[in-house]
Amino acid sequence: MWRARMLVEQLRRQGNWLFRQRSWLPLLLLPVVVAAITGESLPAWVMHPWWQAVCAGCILLGLLLRGWIAASVPEGTSGRNTAQQQAERLNTTGAYALVRHPLYAANFLIWSGILLRPGIWWLWALGAAVFAFIYERIALAEEEFLEQRFGEAFRSWARRTPAFLPRLHGYCPPEEPFRWGQLLRREYSTWLSTALAAALVEGLVRWRMTGAVALPPTWWVLLGAVLAVAAVLRLYKALRRGRAAAQ
Repeated sequence: MWRARMLVEQLRRQGNWLFRQRSWLPLLLLPVVVAAITGESLPAWVMHPWWQAVCAGCILLGLLLRGWIAASVPEGTSGRNTAQQQAERLNTTGAYALVRHPLYAANFLIWSGILLRPGIWWLWALGAAVFAFIYERIALAEEEFLEQRFGEAFRSWARRTPAFLPRLHGYCPPEEPFRWGQLLRREYSTWLSTALAAALVEGLVRWRMTGAVALPPTWWVLLGAVLAVAAVLRLYKALRRGRAAAQ
């Protein structure tokens, strides 16, 4: 029994550390992705429109799910903080009525869409294993924190709600309305990092298949739009911080 407790405590400590570092951890896969695409023989079907649509669909579905959550969660929940675990209230409505970790499920869809694009199956399997290693521990640390904070309310919710695979019943609408401002404020950095990662992989795939890095015009429009939105929002946040500091 004491060994099991020690193992859980070790996983919890790892989860808290990974929670603080989670914003940059996906970058660890970048050298592997580049090496795999440039070193492997890619199948011809990776250039077929249906495969491109499948990968883009995974990414878009993940971003839409994240956006829905970010725009409708109450303040004090599902934040982007990295310093420590925090929660002012237990969120059990909206996506959280169907799955305990909907943001991580959405992240997995985004990872999958990017890593499946080259058609290298072991690359996706490696990414899935790394994802499971990271987010299983983060989820364990988060749930221990929530149980300590909310007690039986958390345990009751956890008993009826699966961790990662959504249930098909029991949906409860979000308590808060959809707020576009909150969506932009919370998600623009995810849009930017996703667009840059997807563009890099797309460029490498096209270079391997055609000998030239020639992204279609729609890609450049998408990148330009995301960069513009991110720049405006970063400037807006900087100005707000400056005004707050001056008061």
